[in-house]
Amino acid sequence: MTKRKAPGHPPTPSNESSRLAALLRFELLDTPAEAMFDNITALAAQICQTPIALISLVDAERQWFKSRQGLDARETPRELAFCAHAINGESLFEVENAQLDPRFRDNPLVTGAPDIRFYAGMPLADGEGHNLGTLCVIDRQPRQLNAQQKAALGLLAQQTIHLFELRLQTRRQREQAALHKAILSSVGTAVLVTDMEGVIRQASPGVRPLLGYEADALSGHSLQLVLPDEDRQLRHDPASPSFNGSHGQTSLRELSARHRKGQRIPVLFSLTPIAMDGGAQLGYLCIFNDLSYREEALQRLQHIAGQLPGVVYQFQLYPDGRSCFPYASEGLQDVYGLQPEEAREDASIVFARIHPDDLPAVTSSIQASAENLSVWHQEYRFLHPTKGPIWLEGRAMPQQRADDSILWHGFITDITQRKHLEQMKNEFVSTVSHELRTPLTSIAGSLGLINGEALGPVPDAMREMLLIAQSNTQRLRQLIDDLLDMDKLLAGKMSFIPQQLELDSFLAECASNHQGFARQHEVQLSYIGGPAVQVVADPLRLQQVLSNLLSNALKFSPAGGQVLLSGQSLDGQIRVSVVDQGPGIPAEFADRLFEKFAQADASDRRQKGGTGLGLAISKELMERMGGAIGFYSRPEGGTVFWIELPAPRQDETQ
Repeated sequence: MTKRKAPGHPPTPSNESSRLAALLRFELLDTPAEAMFDNITALAAQICQTPIALISLVDAERQWFKSRQGLDARETPRELAFCAHAINGESLFEVENAQLDPRFRDNPLVTGAPDIRFYAGMPLADGEGHNLGTLCVIDRQPRQLNAQQKAALGLLAQQTIHLFELRLQTRRQREQAALHKAILSSVGTAVLVTDMEGVIRQASPGVRPLLGYEADALSGHSLQLVLPDEDRQLRHDPASPSFNGSHGQTSLRELSARHRKGQRIPVLFSLTPIAMDGGAQLGYLCIFNDLSYREEALQRLQHIAGQLPGVVYQFQLYPDGRSCFPYASEGLQDVYGLQPEEAREDASIVFARIHPDDLPAVTSSIQASAENLSVWHQEYRFLHPTKGPIWLEGRAMPQQRADDSILWHGFITDITQRKHLEQMKNEFVSTVSHELRTPLTSIAGSLGLINGEALGPVPDAMREMLLIAQSNTQRLRQLIDDLLDMDKLLAGKMSFIPQQLELDSFLAECASNHQGFARQHEVQLSYIGGPAVQVVADPLRLQQVLSNLLSNALKFSPAGGQVLLSGQSLDGQIRVSVVDQGPGIPAEFADRLFEKFAQADASDRRQKGGTGLGLAISKELMERMGGAIGFYSRPEGGTVFWIELPAPRQDETQ
């Protein structure tokens, strides 16, 4: 049975899911009364001269009152709540006489207790525009608020949100403080917290077994008490980059700590500056790891690494180009067909067996990782002495050494089976796409004839359904075309016919071809000119890339917005830019933007549809033509997508 809605059933906000999530984040629902919120409602009732004032939070099924003046009820059903109407707007929601308002005159809260006649509610919006509820005042007599009362109610609503944020922040800080205290108390390692002058303020129980001190006994002493006198470079000196954690970063050193009884203990000393986000530095976190048991730890590591699939390793690259594997687990035999000692001093034997087609990419990726100290990640083929060609995947984190060498710590696994499955999947997608294309073309053609009334008038009752079918057939055909294009690119079967193109006229033609699509989306598309040069590219493929960028820009720009197409010469490259006024690219999605089937999670993007292949195909096309593609967000909003092609050489332009 369908549940009957009450008269004046409130509409649901368009951002309801994220609004409810934001409400839960504040952890306010069903909590005890708090004086700071009761003061707000008392002040609202006094200023507005009403018998009732509430801080109302609207969840999925009800409105619940965090604070209430002049009302006994703790909550009411959402479908009866005046506040459920108020959260749909951004300004004051005022009902002067509920008995005369068709939305509320039959509401039980009007016809019975508490006999609402007048209501004024100011939405409580968080910093992201989610209306969590309202600060509202209620009277049993019809009336209006004056300008001063309205302004005061708005200020009190802002103050209520500030209190929400402050309450949540305080709660989080207390939780963090308790967590930090618990961690420091339970950690087995020797941990010291010092102030900026190097005076120890806190110590973990782990200092006793390592240094012989009780944790409380170290409080108030200088860090030099447990650091040897001869380690002068680590004595506290605020100007010393050694002590200051390498310009704000954690520094690691092997040194000798001093036990309470005087003996020296080899330790790995970690020093990390402590600072609030965006604030001044408060002190240092010092961690002492006992290295006396290093050999035992290495043996355990080797035992554990031996149980893992693939190989756990260290790879070291010296400034003169020499390289070696200082450490490798026994898995090196399975992955590379080598014993660890064979590559311990010289890694050239490994590089000699990398597939010749993949060796340049592997060496260049290692060099890039070394220059940027970024994670190395690569998939490549390896000529195994017994297994033959296999696929490997490697990932490692680089570390700068004191001798200017780079040491990577990572692992390598055999992904031959995964690559085989990917090939089978690609072949399956290709086969299915080819098999679907012919019948789908027939279906699309038939629907086009029917909707074009080539077979006679279409009944009105069928017209909408036929148009929906035709639209979805076109979308499915676009998906299949994209899948086939990607299949050709991956298989290296897509043909490219490079030609010399007059860039300015080519871009002008592209802009002209998309004017109809721009009018459909009520967006202005403007070509603002480009350099009078020739570029070498396949015109069909270049047009495909620009069509994808322009279509995306027009789809995601708001009605009445503007999309700009332009070209320019830039550092030996010819850059073509498409500027939109859309919602931008979410930061968490940026790294995956050019991956296959990648689509942002924003609801606006889902509504726009798409296969998730267009940008991946565009990236492949540009790289096959010797160019590049990228994007960046504009500070004022919107996104700039760009493609680059090599600028013509001087002899090419003559």
